[in-house]
Amino acid sequence: MRRIALLFVATSFLVVMLRPFAFCPERQQPKLEGRLQHEVVVTRKLIYVLVTDRQGKPVVDLQKDEFVLLDNGKEMKITEFENHTLSLPGEERRAVVPISSPAEKAQVPPAPLLGRTFIFLFDLVFADAGGFRLGREAAIRFMETSLEPGDLVAVLSFTGGRSLNLLHRPDGERAEAKRAIEAIGLEGLRPVAPARPAETASPPIMTSGNAGTSFPSQSGRADAEAGVGRIVAGNFIWALDSLAQALRYAPGRKVLVLYSNGLHPSYLGRGPFFQGNTDLGSAYKKICRKLADANVSVFSVNTEENTYLVAQVPESLKGVSSLREITAETGGRFLGDIYAVPDHLNKIDTMTGAYYVLGYPIMESWDGRYHKVKVRVTRPDCEVNAQLGYFNPKPYPQYSDLEKKVHLIDLALSEKPLSQQPLRFAMQALPWNAGSRGRIHFVAEIPVDRLEDIEGPRIEAVSLVFSNLDELVDSQRIDLDLTRPENQGKSVFLQADLSAPPGQYKCRIVLRNLDTGQAAVAAASTALPKPDPGVLRLYPPLFLISGGPAVYISGGDNSQTKRELLTRDFPETENLVPLIEGPLPSGSEVLAIVRCEVPIKALPGLSFEASIKNTTTGEITAMPCVKVAEGVERGIRFFLLRLSFPKISPGTFLFELAGLSQGAASRVVRRTEII
Repeated sequence: MRRIALLFVATSFLVVMLRPFAFCPERQQPKLEGRLQHEVVVTRKLIYVLVTDRQGKPVVDLQKDEFVLLDNGKEMKITEFENHTLSLPGEERRAVVPISSPAEKAQVPPAPLLGRTFIFLFDLVFADAGGFRLGREAAIRFMETSLEPGDLVAVLSFTGGRSLNLLHRPDGERAEAKRAIEAIGLEGLRPVAPARPAETASPPIMTSGNAGTSFPSQSGRADAEAGVGRIVAGNFIWALDSLAQALRYAPGRKVLVLYSNGLHPSYLGRGPFFQGNTDLGSAYKKICRKLADANVSVFSVNTEENTYLVAQVPESLKGVSSLREITAETGGRFLGDIYAVPDHLNKIDTMTGAYYVLGYPIMESWDGRYHKVKVRVTRPDCEVNAQLGYFNPKPYPQYSDLEKKVHLIDLALSEKPLSQQPLRFAMQALPWNAGSRGRIHFVAEIPVDRLEDIEGPRIEAVSLVFSNLDELVDSQRIDLDLTRPENQGKSVFLQADLSAPPGQYKCRIVLRNLDTGQAAVAAASTALPKPDPGVLRLYPPLFLISGGPAVYISGGDNSQTKRELLTRDFPETENLVPLIEGPLPSGSEVLAIVRCEVPIKALPGLSFEASIKNTTTGEITAMPCVKVAEGVERGIRFFLLRLSFPKISPGTFLFELAGLSQGAASRVVRRTEII
């Protein structure tokens, strides 16, 4: 079949611009060569089109000259055309029928211009156990019976945070995708927020998880549950925003199969809950539009159990209304209750199994602008369902502030970000003091020798603290130039001090190249205790070891430099550097900075004891611990201790440090390797 040559004029610099979007299948990434210019001369644009008759049955015999295509209102000449008639229910599968020139008919048929990508998204928060189980079985069955050889499959899950869990990236490895779905057991459900808030006053719903139990009054928990539910619903919307952004430039048909109870209208401020959190309702409507603009069609399945028992509850008072909305806005289909599994499989097959691909040449520039596309056919009594438009690509520096923030949050919180696979490095997040707004001290060694594409004169270092519900609590940002002469040939450490109230926290450092978006991420967790002046409290130690020349960079206006942190009070640390991770040699000597809250009456008798425990054998070995120096800062005592590790066989150990005074004790534990 005749192909239009792709004449891209750009540099490898623009190749790097596209690399952050790792969720897009590799086969779809354009290769850009040549010297730097601002415009691509000519590119081929491919549009995915579905055509049905008045009864919703696919029309499969249209010819190229029966289509009319408009790009931003201008009629385009269709130069590429494919008719795909695949898996219609009750029919045998048919091969792709490309339209070729006579000279090409004897050649091996080329690969399809555009394929289908199926993305299975399992909501593990707003879902019932029985409905989730049936949904998982339905997804596996669909992969076994309805996929074509060129189809790609991805598996995602939502567990309550502001990022989706990427369980399987889109590719043709069906067995791996199936195993990813099978690995999501019922124990993976995360009911961190109620699918049916108590304040709705709807009758209790019997499910497989609560059958045979009584239902006590929930009015006392209503406000707290509603608050958590709105936070988690907002996280779900944010996570979908990240997905839409990651899929924006990926061509082809993208089918998102969503298994969920939906977002309850009280969370979105809809219907009788209009006086509630209406901003989330507006955000949900916007994300539906963003998914549609990214050519993502959502096919949703309601995982609510035993819906016949709650028929008296209007649909407008249940989460299913949000499922209908997202499917209607994205050109997908609400597939009904989970009990209609065979029917909903057939609906997906019918709506995606027969389609056309139209291609046309167009001048394209790297400006990120949106093109509105409209397709119609000249044959009467046909209904056309085509993508609404597409975005021109744009380099990372031209991202909006919101797009950069979505990109940043996805990098910070996801183990497998949708946007890319960032470099990972280590950090420590140490509780520095308690209080209504306590302090958390970040320290990390920047892996300069491993940064590769990330390094350069334009890097930002962002330190972030998130709550257990992924709410951003505090952050600091600096511009960083690791190419400066004073940073060469030295270890580079970043330190930052952030504040938060008592609680459990996720702590992150993101290094991001401001020209390419490529990033490196460090992660740790910590807890800030509630203040209690009468309690002896020991904080985790910061180990110090001998090291070469080092540079210490402050991660924000309120952060301490190395001199302020160490040598100001402890001259003994002048030639030492923090040990962030890595093993300790057997028989080595280590200094440690330990912070401690000590009641004044307990201070004179304060002593320290140290030991290590072999995690394999359970054997505990005491080790010498000598207090070298001490100081005080904002009511917090800090000590410099010398720790002598014994000569023992290599292995994994738990280091335990105890502070003792007048019968009171406080202990901290750190995992370490000894070689």
